[in-house]
Amino acid sequence: MPAEPGSPRVIVVGGGWSGIAAAWNLHRAGARPLLLDEQPVLGGRSAAAPLGSRSVTLGGKNIGRKYASFRAFAAAMGARDADWEHFGINSSRIENGRVRTVDSTSRAASLAGLLSGVPLRDLARILRLARYVRSDRANAFLAGPEFERLAARTGDPALSAYFGPVLQERLLRPAVVRMNGAEPDETHLGTFGTNLGMLLDSFDQLTGGFDGILGRFADTVETRTRTRVTALAVEDGRVTGVRTATGGEPPELAADAVVLALPAPAAAALLHPHHRQLARLLGRVRYFPVTVVVAAYDRPVFDERVRALTFPPGSPLSNAGAYGVGDRHLVRYTFSGRAARALPHDEDGLTDRAEKELGAHVDLSAPRRTAAVSARWEHGLCAYSAFHATTLTAVAELAKDLRGLALTGDYVRGASVEACFRGAYACTDDLVRTLMPLPRPPA
Repeated sequence: MPAEPGSPRVIVVGGGWSGIAAAWNLHRAGARPLLLDEQPVLGGRSAAAPLGSRSVTLGGKNIGRKYASFRAFAAAMGARDADWEHFGINSSRIENGRVRTVDSTSRAASLAGLLSGVPLRDLARILRLARYVRSDRANAFLAGPEFERLAARTGDPALSAYFGPVLQERLLRPAVVRMNGAEPDETHLGTFGTNLGMLLDSFDQLTGGFDGILGRFADTVETRTRTRVTALAVEDGRVTGVRTATGGEPPELAADAVVLALPAPAAAALLHPHHRQLARLLGRVRYFPVTVVVAAYDRPVFDERVRALTFPPGSPLSNAGAYGVGDRHLVRYTFSGRAARALPHDEDGLTDRAEKELGAHVDLSAPRRTAAVSARWEHGLCAYSAFHATTLTAVAELAKDLRGLALTGDYVRGASVEACFRGAYACTDDLVRTLMPLPRPPA
């Protein structure tokens, strides 16, 4: 619905999926959102990057079949059923010199191979957690009820303390290193529902990438890129706007409310001058760096059966996979996990190293690399915190001290695109109820 004159002005800081979802929800509720982002294009880690004559997405691009909120948004931005192509889950590992593949087109056989030899205790535990996610979709996101109770009951141990080494190697580490940049000893049981939610879904991707829906969004909701927010404006305990550093814009923008749709460290930096306790709490949320390289070759690197490989803990390369089912000549190399954290961001050196590691298992003697593009994010992957549901409750309570402030981001409901939408919708629904209360019925 279009905003009416006098509708509340809300500034949303952050142009990733959390900020886009927050601004969209405010817009359709009748508020007047203004989205600010310091990057030249919207999308955050899912923004497009040039690779030769085409563009690619370096960050998250696969959309689960169960991503109801995001798919509804994409449809509202003009995405049609024909614009989606199946991607599925296809990942292989090297075990005793053999390639073992998990593929969503043959779930039963893949699951049997994956769980073969897993101790009965671990098997019972992982199947119980999967049942939590299947029985209640809320358990696929942070602060899911069953996982919150499980964390309280067990002391929220690291995954490495709760599961044995076989399951860690085959299932747990590939999931958490890819999604959180963390090792099993750095990931807590209470947040593992976010990983299981991904593993139990099936995935598609937009054939044309996100450019179309991001362009339609920018035509619908007021946005300003290349605009860095340097501070919050706060008067008498109320957030009244933001201060910016950008040429040609007013140094201060006034608003009825501000939504910080940022990674926890970035939100903490803006909040520190006004609420140190809240900033310290956000600072406890752990993030790990990730580097992604997408390289183009003159012929396919992977075949139809094996489209991706995961690598063991000693390798800084956590995953190498085809960019799409029909794009097996494009390879996405992901550097995450403990062994990758000290690597310099040297695109050519990283690509050479990735090809050397992949070449030990896939024939790279014939394909010739024609182009590459890369990005490194220091706070790229969120690994949450111990007893994270308790952290989120405390953050929400402390945020009430600053009226006109709302917080969302990948640490609120999870790092997936759908989790970012869920978290942003929840926080802006609360904000709308405060700013735009329903008229009272006549007495």
